Amino acid sequence: QPAPMGQPGCATCGGGAPGVPFAPAYGEPPFGAPMGPGYPAPYPGAVPPGYGQSIFPYSAQTPDVTMAPTTVQGPLPDRGGWVSRYEMGVMPFSAVKDGGDRFGEWAFDLGFKWVAPMSPAPVRFSFEQQYDLRMLSGPSSPIGSYPYNLPGSLQRIGWDFELKTTLPGPWNAVAAFTPSIDSDFQKSLTKQAFNWDGRAALLYEPSRELTFILGAVFWDRLHEKILPWAGMIYRPNQYWQWDLTFPQARVSFFMWDEWGFKTSLYARVEYHSEAYQMWNPVAQTRDRVEMDDWRAMIGVNKDRGEFDYFIEGGWIFGRHNDYDVSPIGFTVDTGALIRAGVRF
Repeated sequence: QPAPMGQPGCATCGGGAPGVPFAPAYGEPPFGAPMGPGYPAPYPGAVPPGYGQSIFPYSAQTPDVTMAPTTVQGPLPDRGGWVSRYEMGVMPFSAVKDGGDRFGEWAFDLGFKWVAPMSPAPVRFSFEQQYDLRMLSGPSSPIGSYPYNLPGSLQRIGWDFELKTTLPGPWNAVAAFTPSIDSDFQKSLTKQAFNWDGRAALLYEPSRELTFILGAVFWDRLHEKILPWAGMIYRPNQYWQWDLTFPQARVSFFMWDEWGFKTSLYARVEYHSEAYQMWNPVAQTRDRVEMDDWRAMIGVNKDRGEFDYFIEGGWIFGRHNDYDVSPIGFTVDTGALIRAGVRF
């Protein structure tokens, strides 16, 4: 049984040399970094390959963290270079209230992310090309009501641009802009097919184990949403992770290292919202639909630094679909949700 991350003897954990039991104090260079004259210091806020291993057993590309910002010198660092993600989920048929029939969905999410420092400025830049596909079944609107029929599929093409300062002190900031095209692509696009999302926050890191986040997210939906992006990221030891943020909170426990894969059991709660322009084939008109829900999930994540995968299951609840043109929306009963994905 290999030793846990951060303990001597784990040659595959974190990309560094084995036998480095602890991370340095806040503000000091990483273990394994060359010291003395003639050696360049690593850029702030990132640990290039070969600069030793951290006490934290998980890297930032774990797919179950989607709304916890990565930290500069704290417990959730970025990984430089390219990271690809492939995820899928299924929501089996659930009953629609107030006379509708049933509603089911398959979801596919792809992302290709690049992270790099903007030297010599103390700023890190990341860009992610995103593609999301929603394959829908139902519902049929009740007889005598305005038809709220959905298309068979909805698609999203997005671009996420993020800038994060990498100052050596405890205070830093992050800001991001995420434009996207969201449509069923059945008719020509109008301005309702474009969503303009954004987020910004201050990061306060009093220690390497703890980061506080205070900011807001802006979601361009039927009615613009400005929500808090706030909370804390805490790694008290090598086993527990506490990502207590909104709109997603997550708690994880490191169980064991299996063939180089650091295995964790986690639980998370997420508030989720999407909006698409669509063509209503029954009413013969363009419309815009917003899908809001809450998700409570339990899953297992396996991570070996350059590659990780996860599977999770749970409940999706508080499900409501609103329309811009249709005078009525519909509410879906609580149902099951199963998701899985890989990143490398």
